[in-house]
Amino acid sequence: MKKILLTSGCSFTEKNFKSLFHPDMDTNWPMWPEVLAKKLDMECINLGLSGSGNEYIYSTLLDEIVKRDNIGLVIAGWTQSQRSDWCKSEVWLNKPMHYNKSKKGEVVDNDIYACLNKSLRYYYSLQEVCKSKKIPFKQFQMLHLFRGYTYDSKTGIHDLKVEDRIELLEYIMNSSYFDKIDDNFLGWPTDPNLGGYNFKQKVLSENTQVSKEDAHPNAKGQEMIAEFVYERL
Repeated sequence: MKKILLTSGCSFTEKNFKSLFHPDMDTNWPMWPEVLAKKLDMECINLGLSGSGNEYIYSTLLDEIVKRDNIGLVIAGWTQSQRSDWCKSEVWLNKPMHYNKSKKGEVVDNDIYACLNKSLRYYYSLQEVCKSKKIPFKQFQMLHLFRGYTYDSKTGIHDLKVEDRIELLEYIMNSSYFDKIDDNFLGWPTDPNLGGYNFKQKVLSENTQVSKEDAHPNAKGQEMIAEFVYERL
């Protein structure tokens, strides 16, 4: 019996990915988990789901880990920390939450610091669960951990002010989890300003995305993600 490659992530991972920008495009190319599983001669269980957040990624991986004995490798492709997930009647739903201010100045939607903290807990927890069960694992930041949380739907702008970015990076660096994440996290601590990277910036380029409008990885991009991980196993 083949060992299982167990993966989860967002739309950059989902097996049945469809482009919102090009709904008629055939996007039925192998995603990175399937490409990697073939390289490793493993059975692939790909739990990726478009729009999902880190709660979904962590929870779906954990649910499989506790009920299977033949897992050969677990990989989490983490996404933006501000995304919101919830489960209803065993069906997972999600929403891209943002940090905005009302006219009165109070914060609405997500608190980015709470979101960052929650994601850091997931990273460390998955690490320790896999280590305790002696399951090989890797994890990486597919999309930037907090870029996009200030997205303005009217202008399409979601870049942070320099001072806000520095403050968030310092928050991550000062977290009690910062030094506890081990080398199985590729690109930790996920941001170039901290000496790390996320895969969208490090591995992918304009030539490996669906189109100029759609930044999701195309077939070549999926192969590059798989190869990048494979070389670091």
